[in-house]
Amino acid sequence: MDFPLTPEMIEQVIFAMEDQQHEYYIHRSSGELLRADEIGDTEIDRDEADLWAAIPDWQPVHGFLLMERFVARLRNPLLRNQLKEALASGRGVFRKFKDILRGSREVERLWFTYKECELKKTVWNWYNEQRELAGLERLEEQPGEQESLEDLLGIDFAILPVQRRHLTDLRSLDERAFADRYPEAEARSVAEVFAENLSARPEPDSEESTVFVAETPEKDFAAFIWAVEANDPLVPGKVLQLQQLAVMERYRGMGLAAMLLRRLIAEARDRGYYRLRSELSGTGMRLAGLFKNQGFYPISQVMEIDPGRWEQ
Repeated sequence: MDFPLTPEMIEQVIFAMEDQQHEYYIHRSSGELLRADEIGDTEIDRDEADLWAAIPDWQPVHGFLLMERFVARLRNPLLRNQLKEALASGRGVFRKFKDILRGSREVERLWFTYKECELKKTVWNWYNEQRELAGLERLEEQPGEQESLEDLLGIDFAILPVQRRHLTDLRSLDERAFADRYPEAEARSVAEVFAENLSARPEPDSEESTVFVAETPEKDFAAFIWAVEANDPLVPGKVLQLQQLAVMERYRGMGLAAMLLRRLIAEARDRGYYRLRSELSGTGMRLAGLFKNQGFYPISQVMEIDPGRWEQ
């Protein structure tokens, strides 16, 4: 292969690989990519056939094996089990796999990134094999997301009580997560409400707070859960009130929220709390399924109506 393997060329080859309707060839010198019917079978059969190389073979079985590898590395236990069941279900595997991923935007995004990285790796290996056949040296694969993505998929997180080194990242994520909960509200008003709520809470590293942090083996901050003791005269015991549960964007979809929530439930149990509660609002309502899966149940409900749009 004499042509440079540019990012644009890689994208073209990947697009052709996933086209199951046509067979593609690439010119070894110019890098021109054409369908077999565009080149012409008679031309390939002649001496010029050596100038054209078939692109990497990519069949449905390769896609299935790629999905299996992704699921094996996925750290979200609930989705991992669902995806495993889909892969073992027989007919409609690809559709079922995609339908499950649509339920988790973060994991779906992780899958697309993983697939793209693996396809790029396949193209690079093919490119170097073709160079070796031509007596040329292999070229080093350009640095990309592959290594960091593999680390992300296979990472083992530690769950530990908050420490002073976590506080800067925790406070920053706390504020962003609160703002994300109310995307349609005026930013200044959201900031004011957040500041008011924050002033009513004890410091995260104080004895009045129960805070757990998830971090990578390299001690990178990934997520946190924060609860404080609340007073409810209507119940016979102590109540622990969840204040915030937030995950850094690059670590979402890996089951960290569930891990932290289970750790907090165990802590509340061991410390003799009568109840552990959480109030969901705004986009935080999307977490209702997560809490129900851990055994939470609703004890109240707030309802509203826009009277301006009400029709009698």
